[in-house]
Amino acid sequence: MRAIVAAVVAVFVFASVPAEARSLADFYGVYLGQGETEAAQPGKEPEKRFSQVIIRPAASERGFSIEWSTLKIKNDELPEAADTKTYTQTFRATDKANMYRDITSGDVNLSQDASWAVINGDTLSIVQVSVGPDGSYYVTHYDRTLTAKGLDVRFTRFENSRIVRAVQLNLLKGPAKVN
Repeated sequence: MRAIVAAVVAVFVFASVPAEARSLADFYGVYLGQGETEAAQPGKEPEKRFSQVIIRPAASERGFSIEWSTLKIKNDELPEAADTKTYTQTFRATDKANMYRDITSGDVNLSQDASWAVINGDTLSIVQVSVGPDGSYYVTHYDRTLTAKGLDVRFTRFENSRIVRAVQLNLLKGPAKVN
């Protein structure tokens, strides 16, 4: 099972080798927008998602921090009954161009979560891998692609090679600058 996880990780790393990448500073900003889930399971209704993403230079690391909040609304819910989550990650530069490692990353072979980011062209990709004690694995993959007006976000969550959630969002860049 660990060999499968290593192969999945290798695919994401080698598929993410930067080519003519943008600079990290190009991604800095505040983005706000919406989208919806894609049908990962037949018969399941899409859910609306509203999201805010803030990308800024890391305070104490040579890298960046990213904060994202998601408001999930099922079609029949009122906004006050919706589910809101906020996450923050900080990445530091590695010795490879346009590649960053989460400052809390561990070793997946020791069942510790690992996360990295890479800039490839107009896309900032963040991959998170978790391995359970039984060898089951979870991969969360975000592609945040710069557009003329902001970011297109593609989120995919895999559980043991099966896509369990996919979301497509279109975010507009706000006027606020981040430092």
